[in-house]
Amino acid sequence: MDAPVVWSAEAEENLKKVPPFVRDMAKAMIEEFARSEGAREITPELMKRARAKFGM
Repeated sequence: MDAPVVWSAEAEENLKKVPPFVRDMAKAMIEEFARSEGAREITPELMKRARAKFGM
């Protein structure tokens, strides 16, 4: 089972800026990236690194 990750309030606000039709996919990719980094919390900085890795 995948380890749970939590979203900081700032990261949740950033996620709301993602277009609704790709939001679920983006959320899943960011959560998987966080797990691969050993992170337990998704922050705006982690989101920035994930976007850079995935070319978003």
